[in-house]
Amino acid sequence: ELYQLAADKRHVSAIWSLANCYADGEGVSVNKEKAVELYQLAADKGHASAIWSLANCYKDGDGVSVNKEKAVELYRKAAKMGHANSIADLRELGYDVEGEEKKEGSGSRISMQKEEEKNREGRSPLG
Repeated sequence: ELYQLAADKRHVSAIWSLANCYADGEGVSVNKEKAVELYQLAADKGHASAIWSLANCYKDGDGVSVNKEKAVELYRKAAKMGHANSIADLRELGYDVEGEEKKEGSGSRISMQKEEEKNREGRSPLG
């Protein structure tokens, strides 16, 4: 209810949090399509965690058709903003932040840890 009030006032983190509620069915009925709509709204306003969440929807087909290319594009956008989960997800899918497919065994565990330390935003439900 409070998230809805804040979202109505276009508070970007509240929009993302409300989207999470719809995605997970917390306090509302699960509505993946509504979650995607809200993630998109917050993503359009530059919210890195919303961009990451939207990428997850495209990767998994939650509320939208599976579109791996769109997911990678969105992960990359959030990663360039320093979003640690997006960086990790790109690497897990075999890509780097700049758009190249990574070769087996490349990448630095230390640099990934530094990126994750810089941004823990994607791990918190409060944005």
